[in-house]
Amino acid sequence: MDILIRNLLASPNITNLVITGIDFSKSGIVLEDFFKNGFERGVTDLTEKPCWRVKSKYPGYIGLDIPEEVLNELKDSMVVIRNTDITKVDFENLPRPSKTRKQYIFVRPAEQIKQYQGDYSGYIVRGKTIAEAWIKLLDIIMKFGKVSGTHYDDQQKEVLDLVSVITEEDPYNPFIPPFLPTNEQRVKEYIPRMTRDVKGESSKNYTYGSRMRSWFGQDQIQAAIAKLVKEPNSRAVVISLWDPVKDLTIGGSPCLNHIWFRVNESTKKLYMTVVFRSHDMFEGYPENLFALRVLQEEVRRELVEKLAQSEKPIDIKLGDLICISQSAHLYDDTWETCEEVLKKYKYKFIPKAQFQWDERGNFIIYLEEDEIVVEHTSTTKETLGIYRGKTAEDVRDQLIDANIIGNPAHGVYIGKELEKAELALKLNIHYIQDEPLNVNEVVNKKTESSMESPRESD
Repeated sequence: MDILIRNLLASPNITNLVITGIDFSKSGIVLEDFFKNGFERGVTDLTEKPCWRVKSKYPGYIGLDIPEEVLNELKDSMVVIRNTDITKVDFENLPRPSKTRKQYIFVRPAEQIKQYQGDYSGYIVRGKTIAEAWIKLLDIIMKFGKVSGTHYDDQQKEVLDLVSVITEEDPYNPFIPPFLPTNEQRVKEYIPRMTRDVKGESSKNYTYGSRMRSWFGQDQIQAAIAKLVKEPNSRAVVISLWDPVKDLTIGGSPCLNHIWFRVNESTKKLYMTVVFRSHDMFEGYPENLFALRVLQEEVRRELVEKLAQSEKPIDIKLGDLICISQSAHLYDDTWETCEEVLKKYKYKFIPKAQFQWDERGNFIIYLEEDEIVVEHTSTTKETLGIYRGKTAEDVRDQLIDANIIGNPAHGVYIGKELEKAELALKLNIHYIQDEPLNVNEVVNKKTESSMESPRESD
């Protein structure tokens, strides 16, 4: 809304708006409500930032730097028409507004976003819920995303091949906290577009559900289930949404391209991996993942039922949902909101450094004769390996080579403890992990040594 309003104010020659197409996002309703119902002072839903808020059932925000009287002038100088079939609009005889308006230029305030340096590709986040993973991936993209232009004539922060793993989201009772850019009603409305054969507004358009259910002349979901019933351990259960004949030549190609199902015999769980070639991680990601989680559960449930009917019952549970976002991006009009969301909610989902758990295990550090010893143990206290060295640097290199430290916070902690252990070894004093070194031992030993040495007589 904010960008559209600024463009209209800068273009007083535009007198008519035609709202057309299927309004999946409800943005058309908000636009129509701005001209019909007006606006009022309010705050944004996610960050409670002061704004002009459209009087609508759905959220629409406009910057407070645009004066109220200017917005009213815009409202009075436009005629808005809604028609889902644009071919039936009589453009030759559009009604004219009763008033005109002056040109107003309101440049969107520049956002001050801190820049970091890091890898452009290959990040991974894990979350029990979609909301947890979303907060973590926002943190990564805002820090390490590379700024570039887009074909929408705006800027984006982008990382390549970002992998997110969702482990415990309940498909039918999803966790949708108020800071997500969606709500329960919108998620419910979106799910059928992923799971059912919902048609687009014309034969050239589609939904993800129609691509999977009918676009290529067969229901790929049912075919995938049939293959899993026949071969539960198959690694060739793939659904494709990319049309190689049309999608390389026409616009509007699907962002979701590939779905892969895998039943693991040992865990007896159904895992689902999805690949998005282009992924709006702010608005698109949450609703995409909520709907895909429902699709995963529907496939699992039907698979279990059909295995039982075929007299090959397997009690298959719901496994991880893995999402590979090849171009994981945040558009520049969301950066400020992302920063505010992270500031307010980050540490509810991302533990501070000293509390981060390392899934690769624990390390017990002690001194044995003239060596530093590090015992690598599992979360169930089993010994996984023992590393020895005379210096902190020597042991550090062994641990790095073994690649058994799972996160930066743990690595910094281990480095600190190894330095303490090496210092204790050199000073010949006791070392106890997580305890400060007792420097008084050094003083006492020097005192004892001087008392034992006979003084020369004058």
